[in-house]
Amino acid sequence: MRSSDHIQRHLYSSLLHARVPDVTINVRASWHARYRLHRLVLIQAGFFHSLFTAGFAESTPQPEDIEIIFNDDNITRAAFEFCIARLYGGGPPLHVFPSLVPSTASPLTAAFPFADVDLHPSTPSGHHPGTPRFLLSLLATSVYLSIPTLAADALSSILSTLGPYTVLQYLDFALGKPIGPLDPEWNEPEAAVGLEHIAQLIPDDAPSDASLHSVDSDEHPEKQFHYGAISDKIGEAAACWLVRWAPDILAFEERRAGMGSVLEPAISRRRPKADSRAPPDYSAVPVIWDRGGLSVKWVCALISADTLFVRGERERYDFARAVVELRRRHGTLQEEEDAWITLFEQGIYYCHMSMEDVIDLSKDSSPTTKQPFVSIAVLQAAHWQHSILRQCITARPASSSLAETRPSPAPTPGSPVQREKELGITQTTAEIRARLAAADPSLDQVGPYFLVPTDSSQRIGDNGSSVHPPSMDGTPLSMDELFMTSFAPSSPTSSTAPRLAPPSILARASAGEANFFGIQRQRYNAHACVEADPAGTARWALHPPFRFAAEFWDTEVLPEKARLYSQTVWCGGSLFNAYVQVMRKKGAMQLGIYLHRQSTLDIPTASAPRGEMLSQSVSAPLPGPRERQGSIVGPRNLTHTRGPSLPAIVFPPASPAHYSPSIHPPTRSTTPVSVSSSLPNTFGGGGTPATAPSVHAPVSPYRDSRPAVTAYFTISCASATGASQTRFASAPDVFSVSQSWGWKSSSLRTEEYIEVGDTEGQGIGVRGREVSLRACVVLGLV
Repeated sequence: MRSSDHIQRHLYSSLLHARVPDVTINVRASWHARYRLHRLVLIQAGFFHSLFTAGFAESTPQPEDIEIIFNDDNITRAAFEFCIARLYGGGPPLHVFPSLVPSTASPLTAAFPFADVDLHPSTPSGHHPGTPRFLLSLLATSVYLSIPTLAADALSSILSTLGPYTVLQYLDFALGKPIGPLDPEWNEPEAAVGLEHIAQLIPDDAPSDASLHSVDSDEHPEKQFHYGAISDKIGEAAACWLVRWAPDILAFEERRAGMGSVLEPAISRRRPKADSRAPPDYSAVPVIWDRGGLSVKWVCALISADTLFVRGERERYDFARAVVELRRRHGTLQEEEDAWITLFEQGIYYCHMSMEDVIDLSKDSSPTTKQPFVSIAVLQAAHWQHSILRQCITARPASSSLAETRPSPAPTPGSPVQREKELGITQTTAEIRARLAAADPSLDQVGPYFLVPTDSSQRIGDNGSSVHPPSMDGTPLSMDELFMTSFAPSSPTSSTAPRLAPPSILARASAGEANFFGIQRQRYNAHACVEADPAGTARWALHPPFRFAAEFWDTEVLPEKARLYSQTVWCGGSLFNAYVQVMRKKGAMQLGIYLHRQSTLDIPTASAPRGEMLSQSVSAPLPGPRERQGSIVGPRNLTHTRGPSLPAIVFPPASPAHYSPSIHPPTRSTTPVSVSSSLPNTFGGGGTPATAPSVHAPVSPYRDSRPAVTAYFTISCASATGASQTRFASAPDVFSVSQSWGWKSSSLRTEEYIEVGDTEGQGIGVRGREVSLRACVVLGLV
């Protein structure tokens, strides 16, 4: 036996048998007990290190009694004893229930919502049950005791068990709510398994014999259940999960309530008919959107979020309507009714709906209250807003200069060259400030103003990989590292064409309770714009951006460099879609995602679930010109490169396309026009992704005849299980017809969707049939 193993066993035996202790810890919390321990072991934890060396050190060699008062209700006896045991190098193994762990094969966990999977299975003998409540308590306790490696393990376990049965419990913890009492369904013990006897329990009415020191953990009562960036990481993950799985979960809740639903959960439509699992048990579906689940404030924030996974604004309205009626069946509450009015007025952008949809909505009323969901005044204002944008686009004379290649260096937003390709419907903060100072009556002081983004990328939420293993080089994680925010913005590093520097305040990455952990788009009025941007360089739009969701199935069988398209949408007189490409770079695979201005002559079929498709097509790739691309460093040293896509089939371009010198050599160049072509229908291991059976061109009320338009955009890609999202934002770029802009990135974590080998020639494994790549696109013309 190695000496280190012998020492570890000796120390742990000393804990179990209370051999030669030199300190007695008297704990007062939700339990009252005395522990006979050893300073040399306890000092590994930052809390005890401070306790024994910073003013509490004693000159006497006799054992001393120290009283510790934990006023944090999240610190439990089992978690405290588990932490102490780990300091001694022992303790029971932690059993995290497989029924709580999502995977790419079962993204909503294997137990949801099937009757033949036990959500509360028994715990193996000698193991401590890693229930959601215990994991949260373990995190709170290890953070307070300052044991970073244990806190990192607890946080990793929490993030990796985020799913339908835990999301609200974890969100409540992030919001500062206590974990609550033991849940009898989990059969969770009060003491740590195998350590029941190390505590000398003291009746509550017995006087304490600790005579030396008292440590109160509640120095800041208003924050006693919040743990800074650690709580925010859990909140971010929960918020990301909720917006990714919103339509699927709501569909199940409607079925549980016995209500008809127009929503079809992806988990149902993707299951093969011969699946051996039992049919869904709707009675086991947890309450999330229904009353008793999310608060009304969170319901409104999630439905309004740009990253809510709904196809478009009409689908967002239908989703909001379904949630409201689901909750109204329990009766109406004035607090909720007031919130619904604001939600339907501000959370949905009716100006991007077709006139047919707007007319339908004007006639739609609640079966419960018999009142309309949205007032006619709101719909009329949206129609007016739509008409103003149409006038700006169609009344602008076409110019041959618009087709000229974009010069180098790239024009900064607001410059005369850039303005030539813009509609002139944005304002800078400096312009708003000047108009406020001049009391310009034409200035819309109310807004809302929508921030035009600058180039950035950020990761919101996580699935536990950032803290497990603790660090890249294997060294123990420090508490400072653990408390770092889970994402940070980044900007292009190319010096070839510097973009507009982001305003200091607006560029700060912050995701906390105030902005619903990063999912809420803030609404600004004129004074708020000036206050948020002292530099005066930010750009603002009064016209709301266009939002649509894209879903890509079976990316694990997408041929390299081929394109898999989303549905095509109409926005401001132009057609747009998104597509993904798989590319290999230096033996590693990257997943690229791009926004594409689509030609009206050849609309590609969209990705679809394999069971729903009747035909297949992807763009057949050919090698394209080499790109020199600036690197953008993402969180945790993951990188992505931004630029035009790799070309598909190459034809002589109908007109010169534009490029950004920040990612190309400073010479004139073109990006080839792309078209789609069909591939044979093959469904074996080497098949190709399925696409929709037919192409439906979107309704186009009018056409923007300009060969080049300028637009900003944001693409948010959800992880496979939904606990995080990678968000890419672009300052205004020039789109000619068939022009694409986007990113290929390792930070998209393509291994969640594609089983990637380390070397050329290794096979690609098929992921779970219920997993798709979901992305939300925000697009704004300028």
